[in-house]
Amino acid sequence: MEKLKYIYFLTKVKSLGNNRIRKILKAVPNDEDFFNCSRNDLKRIAGIDSGISAEIIAEFSSRYNHYSDFEREYEISFKKGVRIISVLDDEYPENLKSIYDAPALLFIKGKTHVSDRYSISVVGTRNPTEYGKYTCEIFTRQLSELGIPVISGFARGIDSIVHRECLRSGNITYAVLGNGIDVIYPPENLKLYDQMCEKGTFISEFPSGTIPDKVNFPRRNRIISGISLGSVVIESGLKGGSMLTADLANDQNREVFAVPGYINSKQSDGTNELIKKGQAKLVTCIDDILVELEYKMKKFLEPSGYALEKNTEIRLEGKEKILFDLIGYEMKNIDKLNEESGCPVSDCLVNLLSLEFKGLIRQLPGKNFIKI
Repeated sequence: MEKLKYIYFLTKVKSLGNNRIRKILKAVPNDEDFFNCSRNDLKRIAGIDSGISAEIIAEFSSRYNHYSDFEREYEISFKKGVRIISVLDDEYPENLKSIYDAPALLFIKGKTHVSDRYSISVVGTRNPTEYGKYTCEIFTRQLSELGIPVISGFARGIDSIVHRECLRSGNITYAVLGNGIDVIYPPENLKLYDQMCEKGTFISEFPSGTIPDKVNFPRRNRIISGISLGSVVIESGLKGGSMLTADLANDQNREVFAVPGYINSKQSDGTNELIKKGQAKLVTCIDDILVELEYKMKKFLEPSGYALEKNTEIRLEGKEKILFDLIGYEMKNIDKLNEESGCPVSDCLVNLLSLEFKGLIRQLPGKNFIKI
């Protein structure tokens, strides 16, 4: 408790970011020693200049007020089932500790797992197409079947699909928030929030009651990418949180993967751009992800007996090939396929069913079809 109070005090010194706080903790691990430091003692710590040391000394007199604030926050969090941990704790996610500005304190509701060091984050647009929704379901389900923890940001769209699919599969999923854990955002995720409270885990660096603010989400995104070995982007515009997560992941020396999309789809402009610029690896299945991470994931995957599958080409002929070539990543109705192919509707349906069995297309409500 005293250690947490000490770290909480450091977070209240305006000029101390997370990186400087870690340098102080390394140089002066005990609060008693720290509060006995002189200005010259502090200046000997890497990254602490005379101005910052003067500010810290000035804050010494208010530390008991900060301690009172922390005790209040601790009590509120405890009543809501939220734990407060520091970057020094064993429970703190291992991968996250290695990033430049790892949060000094984290608020956590739910269980953390040693296996989170093998986690993969999946993020994407808040307005996915049917292609994006289906791809997200497939990727998340297959990762879940291997027991790989999946991280996302609890936003509308792709993020919410990730968490729902993990919960359905009984797999580990962490939702990283840009607000306090007791604040439900977006509000339409109330049911998902309740399910996550029972079977998932929430993580935030923001204390109770913190409302969602646009400046909070970039900070949240660095945690999403920082916890994970790699980040998968499924549909994104040229700007937005998913693209920022990809940038942060690259900065953190993490792998970045992007699912290619239809070239006329705005939701795929960002992912296609990441691939084009070499900022992400093109992936069409989870094997593409695991090949890149094989040396890091090997020990985790060995007990499951999982082996990377070799891609086998499926050869199509006749009406199957005609119909398959007409279907893209935007849904197309049976009437349109009938008109464009010149095949009777009955023939279309038979061959479309065959393509669906082969895992090449998916049927959507209203006799609409998209390529997988």
